[in-house]
Amino acid sequence: MVKYLQRFEKEDKKLLKTIIFDLDGTLCDTLDDIRTAINGMLVRLGYKTRTRGELLKFINNGARELVRRSLPKEVQKIEFIVDSALEVYTAEYAKSYCQRTKAFDGIKNLIMELKGRGYKLAVLTNKQHSLASTIIDTVFGKGIFNMVVGQGPYPTKPDPTSTLAIVRATGAKPNLCVMIGDSDVDIKTAQNAQIESIGVCWGYRERELLEETGANHLVEKPEEILEIVDALEARLQAEKDAKKIKKSKK
Repeated sequence: MVKYLQRFEKEDKKLLKTIIFDLDGTLCDTLDDIRTAINGMLVRLGYKTRTRGELLKFINNGARELVRRSLPKEVQKIEFIVDSALEVYTAEYAKSYCQRTKAFDGIKNLIMELKGRGYKLAVLTNKQHSLASTIIDTVFGKGIFNMVVGQGPYPTKPDPTSTLAIVRATGAKPNLCVMIGDSDVDIKTAQNAQIESIGVCWGYRERELLEETGANHLVEKPEEILEIVDALEARLQAEKDAKKIKKSKK
C-alpha cells in the first residue's frame, strides 16, 4: 500500500499530461502489409504493382490519397475509379494488415516506461480507425493506450481538430502535451495544434525533412524520447515556479 501511494504521489506531480503518437513509421513498421494490400488491389484492377520505395512517397495522408497516388497517373483524378479502388484496397488490407506489422525496436519498452510514469498515451493516425485500433491492441495489448483516433469523424492530419479532441478528452491543455511522429504531416499537425513536437528518424521520412518542417526535437532512438520528456517536465516546472514568484511579489 505504501509503495502504491508513493507511486501515485509521484505520478500526480507530472506536469506534462498527454503524449500523442503517430502509428505508421513511428510506433510500428506497417509498410510491408500496406504494400501487400496496395499491390493486391492493383493486380485485381489490372494495373502495374508498386515498389516499397514508391509507396514511401505516397503514405501519410490517409487511405484515399494512398490509393489515388498508387494508381496510374492517367486515372488518379477520376473519382469513381478512386472510389472503386479504395473499396478493393480496404478489402485487401483487411486480410493483410497484421501479418508483418510490428513495433520498432525499443518502442514497447518506451511505451511501458511512459505508461508506468502515469502519462496519458494516445495514438493519432490517418489510417482507418478500426484497423488502427486492432493493430494497437494486437501489437501492444488492450488498455495500454488511453485513446486511439484514426480516420473517421475528424479531418485528417495536419488538421488539428483530432489532436485537440485528444487533448480535451485526456483532460490536458496544448502546452501540457507533446506529439511524436516520423513525418512532416505529424510536425505540421503539432504546429497547427500549438503543441510540442518530436520527430523520429527511424520512420518513413528523412531527418532533413523533419528539420525543415520545424520539429522541436529530433531523436534517433526511442529511449531518447525519455530524455526529452524529462527536459519538458523541468521546463514546465521552471515556468510554474516563475509564475509563483511573480505572483508572490505582487
